Amino acid sequence: MRRVWAGIGQAVESAAIAAVGLVLCALVLLAVWGVDQGFAGDPLVHWRIAADAWLVGHGVDLSLELGRDAVIAVGIEAASRPFAMTLGAWGIGLLTLWLHWRSGRRLAELPMLDAGIATASGALATGAVGLLAAASAQHPVASPDLAQAFALPALVALVGMVAAIVRVHGHDWLDAAARALTIEDRWMRPIRAALRTGAGGAVAVLGVGGLVLGIGLFARFADGLLVMESLQVTHLGAFVLFLLQLVLAPVAIVWAAAWAVGPGFMIGTGSHVSPLSTDLGPIPAMPLLSAIDPEAAPWMLAVVALPVVAAVVVGALARQTILAGTAARPVHWWELAIAGVGGGVLAGALLGLAAMLSSGSIGPGRLAEAGPDAVLVAAWGALEVGVGLLIGLVAGGRGVGSLAREGEGSTIREVLGLRAGNDGADASTGDAHADAQETRPVAPVAEPAVAAPTPVEPAPAEPGPVEPGPVEPGPVEPGPVEPVAEAPAPAEPQETSPVVAVSMEDRAATQAVDPVETPAGGTPATDDGAEPAHERDAAHPDPTADGDEHPR
Repeated sequence: MRRVWAGIGQAVESAAIAAVGLVLCALVLLAVWGVDQGFAGDPLVHWRIAADAWLVGHGVDLSLELGRDAVIAVGIEAASRPFAMTLGAWGIGLLTLWLHWRSGRRLAELPMLDAGIATASGALATGAVGLLAAASAQHPVASPDLAQAFALPALVALVGMVAAIVRVHGHDWLDAAARALTIEDRWMRPIRAALRTGAGGAVAVLGVGGLVLGIGLFARFADGLLVMESLQVTHLGAFVLFLLQLVLAPVAIVWAAAWAVGPGFMIGTGSHVSPLSTDLGPIPAMPLLSAIDPEAAPWMLAVVALPVVAAVVVGALARQTILAGTAARPVHWWELAIAGVGGGVLAGALLGLAAMLSSGSIGPGRLAEAGPDAVLVAAWGALEVGVGLLIGLVAGGRGVGSLAREGEGSTIREVLGLRAGNDGADASTGDAHADAQETRPVAPVAEPAVAAPTPVEPAPAEPGPVEPGPVEPGPVEPGPVEPVAEAPAPAEPQETSPVVAVSMEDRAATQAVDPVETPAGGTPATDDGAEPAHERDAAHPDPTADGDEHPR
């Protein structure tokens, strides 16, 4: 039941997000209808325009067939024939994407199955709203594609929610995929670095495009004002035109990024705009297009270096964070190669996808082709970003994270998992690897000098009465005598601790024995394994006795 409620709640929220976009578009057209037209005319016309604008903002194709008066106003002969507008105004779609991304962050806290059900429900609800909007906007003059009206808004919502969930759980999923594919841990660090540097490189190139677009608009601001004046719009019309430029800004940024990378873009069949050359024909009267310089100057070739510089910055940051390395696990050259090349390929693919979404038809006739070439943008973007990332990754190392020069994993055979020799030489191969390690000389450890033992004359013991008790006769077994080691050769004088001389008798191994109590009228009791008193006396005679006998 919890999963059902989660799906229903997300469906309602996604439908509300789609409705917000539609209402915003409708409010702008409502203001035009009320202020500029005095509420005259059919309000459904403005609703259809608002619905078409929202659908075009999500990439839906719009089929147009202009009437006689509209063809005369446009002034293009090809406008008398049906044509389609396929270039998306992605500013509206980005609003839907961002709001669903926020919803996806909340869904990431749910169990995975619940989050999947809620995500699918939200996408279906967004698609349903798009289908209803397209059905209500059908007209002989302009009719959106019904299949795309359901699929593309649903896809935008799905991408937003899935991106947020992956942002939260992507690390765990990547580890799970590595375990499923039996990828070793040492390969995961460069793979993660390639993913992050690729995404960062693509964003950096788009940032360069935004910078180029801003500089172009500022430098040719007067030309933009002349275009606005030529349109002869009212104050409200100027505001609506500003909103139109705003929703087309993402497309213009991608075009500018393609121009900075090198391939450029076109506005109409046969035209071309790039740092090398500019060949323009008739273009729509839009202030945003006034940023295009009609003539290519030689200094524009230097702009091609901006994406490389941006990638160098991304690579240097990645080298000091993701691939910083430690003293225990330094970074090897093959990790930098994987991160640089993989990041360049990923960045090229993302830039190619952005170029594909930012190209299409913007009008009849020669305007049926507009935008950058996705294949060329992907190829040149991968090359420039990859070179920049490699330079940044190599130049950004410092400290303990500097490039490892020796050790395991730094040779081609170690990277590819190859071993020298055959199976029977595993032990020798292991010894060779051990011998290949760096060694350092160690100073010899001086042994402490031991002074020769000094013979000590036994002190005469005071005679005293000895009262031996009754003992049982038995064989006398002499105890083992430890051999006396020869004194080592005298060493150089060093600071040593004082040595106490030990007599020969004290060096013999002895064992403490408890005193024996002699019971009245009997034999002294002994423990198991204890020698009788006469045996101990026989084995160790008194050194003060006659003859000064010593045990041998």
